[in-house]
Amino acid sequence: MWVLLLVGLPCVLGLNKPLLSEETLARRKLNRFIKDDPENSMCWERHGADGWMSVIDTHNHFRPFYGPSVPFFTYLDWMINHGILFSTIFGIGQKLVKANPADPECCYYLHCPNLNYTVVPNPENDRLNALEFTQHYQGNATLEEKIHLTLSMTFPNLQQPQRIVSNFNNLENSFPEAFTWAGEINVFKHALASNGFFEQERVTVSRIEKGEYDGLFGVLSDKSWPTTLHCDLGCDNYDKVPVNEDPTNRISGCHVPAEEVRLAKIQHQWWKETLGPFYYSFFDKTNNPRPTFSKVQHLKVWDAILTKYPNMITVWAHLGGLSKELRDLHPHIHTHILRVMFQKYPNLHIDLSWDVLAKQNLMNHKADANIDDLSHENHVDFNEDTEFLFNSSDVDALRKELHETWEIHEDLVQRSGSITGPSYSMAVYLELFHEFSDRFVTGTDFVASFGQKEDYPGTKNGNGCVKDIPNHARQLTDTSSINMFLNDEVFKKIVLGENFFRMIGQADVFSAPPVCGDSMLPLEVIIGVSVGVGVLLVLVAALLLVLYCVKNKDGGGVNFTRVVGDNNATTNV
Repeated sequence: MWVLLLVGLPCVLGLNKPLLSEETLARRKLNRFIKDDPENSMCWERHGADGWMSVIDTHNHFRPFYGPSVPFFTYLDWMINHGILFSTIFGIGQKLVKANPADPECCYYLHCPNLNYTVVPNPENDRLNALEFTQHYQGNATLEEKIHLTLSMTFPNLQQPQRIVSNFNNLENSFPEAFTWAGEINVFKHALASNGFFEQERVTVSRIEKGEYDGLFGVLSDKSWPTTLHCDLGCDNYDKVPVNEDPTNRISGCHVPAEEVRLAKIQHQWWKETLGPFYYSFFDKTNNPRPTFSKVQHLKVWDAILTKYPNMITVWAHLGGLSKELRDLHPHIHTHILRVMFQKYPNLHIDLSWDVLAKQNLMNHKADANIDDLSHENHVDFNEDTEFLFNSSDVDALRKELHETWEIHEDLVQRSGSITGPSYSMAVYLELFHEFSDRFVTGTDFVASFGQKEDYPGTKNGNGCVKDIPNHARQLTDTSSINMFLNDEVFKKIVLGENFFRMIGQADVFSAPPVCGDSMLPLEVIIGVSVGVGVLLVLVAALLLVLYCVKNKDGGGVNFTRVVGDNNATTNV
């Protein structure tokens, strides 16, 4: 046993090594993705030296809601050292505005959740991003050889679209040909309910059909810019959004306005066709919306945008409208909705961004989790009128298969991540990822904020908004974790960029490398069945531990930075 402890010591001491090994970083370079480059033909060892961590971040906020951002070159250095080769440059399209100048400074809306701190769309972040992009990145051969950046406009305010076109033209004229993406643009965002989002006029089907957004979405369609839209599908809780703290806030909870309820009943046939077997989960037999309708209340507006602008390359953020405020929508219902949308709209895509979704929906398995919680007999989305049978045995079996893959990588992931393993929901969504593999892209939703707590205490929390390199490592690890379950063909499309290169119109320049088709055997097979006595067991375990450490050090692409403590900044969107 002493032998085991001694040979294991280097692993213990190596917990603070970089996220990726030197070999992995040496292999992660743009040349591997340039079409016709000799290195483009070198196959990707996803379970070996190259790893399964995402190389593309299509949802990346270089600027926060307020306060300073992580310095540009510092943030690029974090990304490059974590193996990111392609990234969008989002700002945050809104800034926090104080009603009372004497109030404390605030850098994140949930640190000041009241109407004295409203979140107001503003093009300033886009202008600052464009300055850094054009002055420090474009023409910088050293950086351009290491990372490919795509600049995005994020400012448009769909609630008040009157100045969108003029602001758009001003930015384009100030920075010709710099912008080639749009978003993240909010359609509905319940997380901002405490900070005035619903104080403005809502986006409605009527406003869309009247053409109020033609000036923006029409131009984006013509330009073929990918456009990332944040549209919550609905909501089922405001546990993290204290709307009731401010007595002047008209929002008292997660409810549907009376006019929307009235329209839903009138338009019930559309809802019946869209929701299919799950219609009675949200409507009763007289076609009145049930309380659960709040979970899907924005679907008709979302569909109206896609119908009005079918040629726009649309990216639905956060796995198709999920959020902290929509926590308990049954995964079978959600995947059904996404299938319907994919089948209707060929230009619709979805980004798999935001570590919250990994920790809340996909990779949050607990030892006491019960598959019966999702059954048609127990889940709140089902009732006596819903004709649906949940095949719990198939989902349970698939989750167990995924867990075998997870166990191979678990120790490596948990050195930098904060997830616990594939959930039953992950087993349900995985089929969708493979069925529509050309519609998904990877992303972190990282917000590169750098506001010190002394300067930005807000009215709650008081921790400021300082991000550091372990924060980025954790969010990249958590959001990348689902990549390990994709088959090789789908991995190539989603993780290695085939979908992304097509979306940005550069498939003639960039090409995903082939995947080696390598696989990892379960740990039990690696260990073997020949261990029969205690002494031999210790020796074999010691040998495996040594090999494990050597692999981590020399080429497994799996040396991680441990993130400890509960006070690290989290994703601020």
